[in-house]
Amino acid sequence: MQAQSSTPLSYTIYRLGLWYTLYRLLIVTGLIIIFQLISEQLNTDYNQPVLYFYTLIAYCAASLIQFLLFKFYPRQIDHQLIMLFVIDVIALGLLTFSVGAPNLNISLLYVITVFSSTILLPRKASLVMTLFAVISLIYQQFFSSFFDYNNLNSIGNSAVLAFIFFVIYGIGRIAIKHFKILENISFRQSQALYQLQNINRYILEQIDDGYLVLDENYYVVLSNPAACTLLGIPPLFAHEYLPLAKTQPDLFELLRFAPLDDGEQFIFESQLSTYNVHIKVQRLIVPHQALILLRLHDVQQLNQQVQQLKLAALGQLSASIAHEIRNPLAAIVQANELYIGSEAEQQHLLQKMISKQSQRINDIIEDTLRMARNDSTHPILVQLDSFLPHLMSDDLSDVQHQIRLNMPENIAILFDPKQLTQVLINLIRNALRHNDPSANHIIVSVKFVRPYVFIDVIDFGNGVEKRDVSQLFKPFFSTEIKGTGLGLYLSHSLCEANHATLSYVEQEKGACFRIQCSTKDK
Repeated sequence: MQAQSSTPLSYTIYRLGLWYTLYRLLIVTGLIIIFQLISEQLNTDYNQPVLYFYTLIAYCAASLIQFLLFKFYPRQIDHQLIMLFVIDVIALGLLTFSVGAPNLNISLLYVITVFSSTILLPRKASLVMTLFAVISLIYQQFFSSFFDYNNLNSIGNSAVLAFIFFVIYGIGRIAIKHFKILENISFRQSQALYQLQNINRYILEQIDDGYLVLDENYYVVLSNPAACTLLGIPPLFAHEYLPLAKTQPDLFELLRFAPLDDGEQFIFESQLSTYNVHIKVQRLIVPHQALILLRLHDVQQLNQQVQQLKLAALGQLSASIAHEIRNPLAAIVQANELYIGSEAEQQHLLQKMISKQSQRINDIIEDTLRMARNDSTHPILVQLDSFLPHLMSDDLSDVQHQIRLNMPENIAILFDPKQLTQVLINLIRNALRHNDPSANHIIVSVKFVRPYVFIDVIDFGNGVEKRDVSQLFKPFFSTEIKGTGLGLYLSHSLCEANHATLSYVEQEKGACFRIQCSTKDK
């Protein structure tokens, strides 16, 4: 709009001024109608009824012209406002003179004019306008007293009204001061909010992953370009509030008729898109609104990233593998050289050494191949109160009597069952190897701390030295002579593949390895 200036306060002053011009036009029109209806009574009560009527006519014409100028020619707003109040004071002064003394109606209009000038005009201009109103009121009363001695009594009333003008002026200045403070605070907050929205939009546009936010009626609240591309939605829809049924009907039908719970994941294929999309559902609880966040990934790209990470990890491991194999190979070569010409008993010891070092090389190769195998991860809902007892009886039957299981009922997690089995077997057998010989058991404890489940494997041995904690999950680090150092590293990698974490928790006695994973209440 043309009248909108560079600051929000100027635009607010313009809007208030526009409403004030409309108000004064309606007021003077109403006074003219009232005068026509009760003109006979006014002729007897008012000293100058003719002056009263023509003042109203002139005031109405001036108000109409100023309203049209203010609305359709919003230039030099401050000057237009000053002219508004000058005409108001002159017109009200003439009306007061024609009546003979300030009555309640005209006094009220005077007060409104003074207060409005205080709000809409600068401080000095509003003070001048207040003084002008006081002088106009007192002077016309003093002038009329020369013609009618009965009006001498009304000078006191006019003085009281003039005092009220100054009070109203002070109240108005205090109000406008607070108004400016609130206006500036609101402006800064709106600027900060606008900047934050732009930053969020820019970040979302740069992210390769797709984000789609839906409200409870399945309307698209927010989406980024990646989500539009993956779902086959035209980019125009990213900036509009449209129903999902119109933008992506396939996904709408899936969400509507098969409601998905928080944390659930699925693969989505649509006729509108050429991509297979991996979607994770997350419920967002915000004040007075329930939203659904869909995180979208291209399945093919996701698999490529996983494969690249594995290849990169293998590249980092290659040097360590060469070093680890070199040591047992050197021992085998040395034993082989000593074998020729040695006694039978010594040959037996050398054969055992060669067999032991060969087995160590085989263990390193097996663990490395297991880690390098491109087994895809398929997290599903695993009910722990049935999974763990079967694990104990099927895969750990030889040591089942040494395991104490503490677990609440009806706890489920999202994990690949085969990989969870591999991780738990590794952690449990590792705990049994390091357990205190005087202790007859280890503990496998399951705890539910919303929104996660903690699976703790606890032994009562000597624990891990503080200097070794930072090295625990690195490949080929082991505190055992016979260990390859790949077990904890492999378990850590499998947990990460299932969006879980494996960490070491310090104990007063013994060691505790904790799996933290997503939960699912039954």
